[in-house]
Amino acid sequence: MADAAEDASRSEERERRLSQALAALRIRRFAAWWGAQFLSGIGSWAQAVAIPWYVLDRTNSAADVGIVTALQFLPILLLSLVGGAIADRVSRRALLLGTQLGLAALAAILGLLVLLGRPPLVVVGVVAFGIGVTSALNNPAQQAFLAELVPGELLPAAVALNSVRFNAARMVGGALGGVLIAAFGVATALWANALSFLPVVVVLVALRAHTARSAGVPRRSESLLRELGSGLRYVAGETPLLTAVLIFGFVGLFGFNWQVAVPLVARFVLHQRAVGLGQLLGALGFGALAAALFVTASPRATQRRLVVSGLGLAAALVSLGLAPSVLLAAVLLFAGGVFGVLASVSANTLLQTLSPPALRGRIMALYVLLVAGTTPIGAFLLGELASWLGAGRAVVVFGAATGVGILAAVAARYRWHASAAPSAAS
Repeated sequence: MADAAEDASRSEERERRLSQALAALRIRRFAAWWGAQFLSGIGSWAQAVAIPWYVLDRTNSAADVGIVTALQFLPILLLSLVGGAIADRVSRRALLLGTQLGLAALAAILGLLVLLGRPPLVVVGVVAFGIGVTSALNNPAQQAFLAELVPGELLPAAVALNSVRFNAARMVGGALGGVLIAAFGVATALWANALSFLPVVVVLVALRAHTARSAGVPRRSESLLRELGSGLRYVAGETPLLTAVLIFGFVGLFGFNWQVAVPLVARFVLHQRAVGLGQLLGALGFGALAAALFVTASPRATQRRLVVSGLGLAAALVSLGLAPSVLLAAVLLFAGGVFGVLASVSANTLLQTLSPPALRGRIMALYVLLVAGTTPIGAFLLGELASWLGAGRAVVVFGAATGVGILAAVAARYRWHASAAPSAAS
């Protein structure tokens, strides 16, 4: 009887949490934004398959894939913090409208160039760099925009649902990208991405009455650089924020290089073509979606969950580099998707909920910097390391570096606590 009562209580608690999480979707403006972003995400992930695959098909070089990927994400490394400061000064809705149109135009241009011929690698690199610059302005505003669409008590649920959307799109878009490339060519996948921005633009235009200013933050006379510095000083002075940033920094630098790692493993370790690559990315996305559904029912984030999921991701990467078969690689990518989403959502929710509204754009820019801005460094290093050691061994090294970095960040936090205790006592 006691066991039955306990099971019933747990079931009721799960239902309560799920109901609270889904309450965000009852808010019309958030539901419209969520659906439009889902469609756009499918196109973006199809493009994420198309660009590295085009480079591989053109050059058969792991280093070239790393260079082009680095060019796409280098502006995010250099400009995300500036983008976050801009997102705290202007209407985020207007900023997003401009960046979404820019990303659509760049995808269409690259698709046209691929259709007309085989554009040189330098041209692909220039377009990829343009995508990166636009994304550096877009991504911090997009993260901070969630807080303008839902009340504060539903923000963790909105972050969890945003992860469901992102990873469902990754699952569908990765597989769709492989199919489109195999059936119609790379250009079709790029054009599909360009068209996928249309629903987002429509929703942003319709939302103008709801988000006239950036979360009601008053305009400031302080310079952009000073505002940027104040955001960084705030994070440095808040131990929970700083620890989450450090832990997720190692995850982003070494653990989130799927755009390079999966094509390299598919081509050089498992000897797969475009359809096989799409299947492997689909396994990654399916695991990510499963984790996203889990965090929807349990949106509360803790540093413990961030650490455990980061270490799980590290173990999955090490094992992926040693995988002897497509089936085992798919299972490991599923696990990587699960742990990657748990780490990402935990870091996102911690930063969102610990951020003052006036600093949210700048602090979420740090999240963007860690999840995507470190990619040019990681992508370049992974590509070069794969050329030297081989693709499988390079992925193993990156997985090990992820785990060691997380443990070092946790150890640093314990040292801070130990040094702070005598100061508090005195």
